[in-house]
Amino acid sequence: MLNWYFVNHVKYPPTFFVNFGAMRKSVLFLILICISSLAIAQSKKKRKDTKKKADIEKPDIRLKKEADTIPDAELKKKKNFYFGEKTKKAFTRKESRTAVTFELFHILKEPVKVDNYVRRVYYHDTKRGEVVAVTGRGQSLSRVLHGPYKRTINDIVVEEGIYFYGTKHKTWMYQKTDSTLYDKKHFHKGWYRDSKITYYDEVEKTKIKEVIPYRYGKREGDYFLFFESGNIAVRGRYEFDRKVGVWEEFHNFPGVVRIKKEVQYPPQFHIKGFKAYVRKEWNRNATPTYVAPQLNQ
Repeated sequence: MLNWYFVNHVKYPPTFFVNFGAMRKSVLFLILICISSLAIAQSKKKRKDTKKKADIEKPDIRLKKEADTIPDAELKKKKNFYFGEKTKKAFTRKESRTAVTFELFHILKEPVKVDNYVRRVYYHDTKRGEVVAVTGRGQSLSRVLHGPYKRTINDIVVEEGIYFYGTKHKTWMYQKTDSTLYDKKHFHKGWYRDSKITYYDEVEKTKIKEVIPYRYGKREGDYFLFFESGNIAVRGRYEFDRKVGVWEEFHNFPGVVRIKKEVQYPPQFHIKGFKAYVRKEWNRNATPTYVAPQLNQ
């Protein structure tokens, strides 16, 4: 008994047990604090990870600037407005024993000054009750055709196109009464669209010198040569790259059209071996000076 007491109390004094117990409590307390800290940290991390996951899965409803893939609604077109001009509808009607012909078109409400050079400018003649073509000389005309045009025979469309200040413009379609399409022409303000046009003033392009008609790569249609004054100098017609019919030359008198010469070419392009000849000639006073012998036979 003495030996046990001696051994334990000498080797481990009483203060040792007291200090050891306190130290053990401190260690346990530190362990608990560490465990609590780790638990709190893991809880925060878990909440943070959950928030990140929610942010990823949550759709982004914020407004974004993206390209507009939906086309804007077309503005309502103004009724009876064509090429920037207000027009009104009009028509003509002709009746025969076998057919009723209607022309449906649009006209300008106010008189306008027409083109100086175009050979056929169309307007509605109310006295005659029909559409009339005149030569453009820069004159003012009333009821000038401007906009869509359609001609029907017994309700069958036989001609359809559009006018631009009295001149044929864009594509024109021609059909027979059985609705068979037989011709299509492309115009640009009264001239064939593919025409070769040269000017005396190439910059301003107000004084036409020459108009060579082209269709499908060949000279086809009415040819014109003008004096610088604007008067006609030569006019004729091409068919399949060949001059046909009567070609006319004119004297150059201000404001006056006075013929100078007529030249006869083959009546049709396919006639071979035909030699062109001068039919008639006139002097500046419009007096005949020559008549071809062929015309006196």
